Amino acid sequence: MIENSFAFRLKELLEHHKLTLQAVGTALGISRTAVHKWTRGGEIDYANLRTLATFLKVNWIWLRYGEEALHDVQHTQVVELPMTDVRRRYTAEIMESETRMKLAQEGARIVTWEWNLISDELTYSPNVVEVYGWQVNRNEDFWVHLPAEDVEALQNLYSKTVAEGDGCECDFRIRRPDGDLRWIASRATVVRDSAGRPVKMVGISMDNTERKVAEEELRNSEERFRTIFELAWGALAYIDPNGTWQRVNSSCCELLGYSAEELYGMTFQQITHPDDLAANLQLLVRLLTGDIDRYEVEKRVRHKAGHYIWIRARTALQRRQDGQPEHLISVFEDIAAERQEHERLETRIAGLEAQLAAN
Repeated sequence: MIENSFAFRLKELLEHHKLTLQAVGTALGISRTAVHKWTRGGEIDYANLRTLATFLKVNWIWLRYGEEALHDVQHTQVVELPMTDVRRRYTAEIMESETRMKLAQEGARIVTWEWNLISDELTYSPNVVEVYGWQVNRNEDFWVHLPAEDVEALQNLYSKTVAEGDGCECDFRIRRPDGDLRWIASRATVVRDSAGRPVKMVGISMDNTERKVAEEELRNSEERFRTIFELAWGALAYIDPNGTWQRVNSSCCELLGYSAEELYGMTFQQITHPDDLAANLQLLVRLLTGDIDRYEVEKRVRHKAGHYIWIRARTALQRRQDGQPEHLISVFEDIAAERQEHERLETRIAGLEAQLAAN
């Protein structure tokens, strides 16, 4: 270790005052690891330097830069620059910009943070308590409030990010003092020094519990819908207004003989009997234009096996909030037996009429 160095002077002072690394870390509100890194030549930021010098009762310039630097400062004549209009304007612009940034940050409840990878020092914006529920001065204050599985995942992500020097985005949960578990969305990036070495990680975090809850409710809703859709009595399908099949249940696939994937690559027009298509499309146009709110049609559709089957299709239209058509909702009923009985009755009636005419 170089004798005329910050690390050397710090170790000498600690031995002189019989102070442990933990004692210094506690006094400064940082981790023991951070103090240890300083004694090994790690960088120290200005705020911690001033606090450390005050705690050790020494001049901060001497502590950081040595006797010669302190001598130069003490014998340097201070030159005060006049407050020109340019300096006044720049100062006012900086203060105004910082005020706007602070208001925007507080309004959006965005927490900014910085992690010094050299000293292990962690700095959070003042609104961290409002968002996290806890004051965070060091890493130990942060990890203890996260579920164990989130701690492991987040630490692995940060290690990977530092190693690769890229940015990262993640969601994690934090337990507030009242026991409420909140979701936090965080984005961070690694800052490198002139030599390309990672020296700090800076990031922003914000509470996104409402979005997470909404996503979970949406997933549950979709799961319930899928269950109801599959268990629905009869063949059910969502169809695009242009005729493309969007979603079908298993009953619909059984009725038509096609798999869902096969139907998704087709339109209902392709499997509708040519003699029945025109009437079906006329009803569809009236539905799309708002003349009717639903329709029912009996028609023949081509089964995958190649033959036509008779079905009854009841169709309604789902519209978007702006009123534009979103998709058709159709329920199909196999009426082959009904049509056969109808044809048998018609044949019987025709026969009876023929007998009456003959008599």
